[in-house]
Amino acid sequence: MATESAKRLKSRRGGKLRFLLLFQIILGLLVSVTGLWYLVTTDAHILVLKPIMKMPSRFYSTKHANHSTTNNLTDTGRKPISGPGTCGVNTTNKTADSGITSAAFSCYRLVTPQEQITKGSLLHFIIEAHDESQQPMPSGGDFLLATMSTTNPYKASTAGRIVDHNNGTYSVYFYAAWSGNVEINVTLVNPSKAVRFLRDTMWNIGPKVFWSATFQNMTTALFSNRTFDTNCWVEHWKDVTSFDCKYPAPNALGDYVFVCHQAVDGLCRPLDIIEMDAKKSNKFTDEAAGENTRYFERKYFNQRLLKGPQLIAISDNNTTTNIANSVDHTQASKLSHGYWMNKKWTSFVYTNHWTDASDIQNCLRNKHMLLLGDSTTRQWAENLSELLDLVNGIYREEIRELFFENEFPQINFTYTFRFHPHAITAKRAPYRLYRYFVDILDSIPSYECANTIVVLSPWAHFAQWTRDSYTQRLVKLKEAVDRLKKRCPATPIIVKGSHIREHYTETSKWGWSDYVLLQINILMKEIFTGKGIWFLDVWDMNLSYLSTKFIHMPNAVVQEELKLALAYVCKR
Repeated sequence: MATESAKRLKSRRGGKLRFLLLFQIILGLLVSVTGLWYLVTTDAHILVLKPIMKMPSRFYSTKHANHSTTNNLTDTGRKPISGPGTCGVNTTNKTADSGITSAAFSCYRLVTPQEQITKGSLLHFIIEAHDESQQPMPSGGDFLLATMSTTNPYKASTAGRIVDHNNGTYSVYFYAAWSGNVEINVTLVNPSKAVRFLRDTMWNIGPKVFWSATFQNMTTALFSNRTFDTNCWVEHWKDVTSFDCKYPAPNALGDYVFVCHQAVDGLCRPLDIIEMDAKKSNKFTDEAAGENTRYFERKYFNQRLLKGPQLIAISDNNTTTNIANSVDHTQASKLSHGYWMNKKWTSFVYTNHWTDASDIQNCLRNKHMLLLGDSTTRQWAENLSELLDLVNGIYREEIRELFFENEFPQINFTYTFRFHPHAITAKRAPYRLYRYFVDILDSIPSYECANTIVVLSPWAHFAQWTRDSYTQRLVKLKEAVDRLKKRCPATPIIVKGSHIREHYTETSKWGWSDYVLLQINILMKEIFTGKGIWFLDVWDMNLSYLSTKFIHMPNAVVQEELKLALAYVCKR
């Protein structure tokens, strides 16, 4: 009896095991089929197969190229995308996000014939924008960035020059400064609807930045946790009320005024300690964005286009990469500003680099360099000592983040770094440390003109200002520069532009966007023109460097920026 019972128990257990095994087999088949379907119907197979392919399947060849040498998109309109990465047009599938450019459904193709893709040539791609319904976008305005790079056998990279044809298509041009296999990266930073919101609405709403402050003659300590006395902001003078404490600086801010709420006793006093109120600033910035934040969802923000030739081969024609000889002057507007090769920047715009330490010492002997800007300018100051190859300088500071200087008696050279007022930083600082740059420039005496070098870079903390308030600040600074040039015509003045940065928070996507930073770069370049003023555009240099993009880029980038600046100063 016991034996029969054991046999029945064993039989039932065996049946359960067979059922579980069969169930696992069926489940595995379903998962495999589902995964295969996903890989085939999406671009995921690119990411899965790319690391293990000896010769990538998306490697572009002549059979996929459009060999037409005429491509006037303004006249002929949209052209079909051929080869791998075809966008495809679905005329019936409308989605809730129709009309918003989608990186997932946009694509690009190579126009340059394969036999012409050689070292020293200009490569031409066309981007075709589509929305999530796979409908072609009827107009332009998307914010796109493109880079071309390689990491084997050397590290090289460059930025693409993008031309908007205002019909939903874009041209991208790369200068092939080296040969070998290269990777193409086209990124949709912001769709056109996000760009229009940033340009027409967000940039014009203010104030969006606030500071907390204490008044003088009220008990406080610099590093105490005491509650601040007041909130401050920048306001147009027409909107300032009689209840606001005003700290005017018309020579620096134009029609705008730095204002604060009155103290609890209803009085206005000089400011003592100041610190950015990040919580309040972010709150107002987010409220200003409102429902438009949907345009900055992950699927629309900083997304790479995968429908297109991500890898191409550039043949070596055994020629030197002389940009003047290889590209016709009519094509110059299609060039970026240069390219990286093993952490060295070769500029197409600025021909000289000043790299030898002894030459730099001789150039800067008996000079005083004023570095007026933000923390990216502070990086210049911190790297200048290394380029000089000098030690034992006489160093002075109050709060390093805001002011320091270093003197080298060996060559009688001093550089001074000073942060602009209204810094967007959580660093508590005495308000007296902040000096408007216009006042610093106006205070340079005539007898020091020949020994002074001025570097200006007011950009990283102004993306949250309104366009008008920032523009007026730049215009007033330019007026101070013109006064200095009239008084000191031989004084070299360098204005360093903006660059792309990181965006780790949601607020940063619309609060200090890369689109606005690029517009700031354009504004600075337009305003700071004239004889004796040199605008150093570093956008392409920073964009194309092979690393994650940060507000504080690696020292390799900073030093290449400095070398270009020194070339201008020392070759004058």
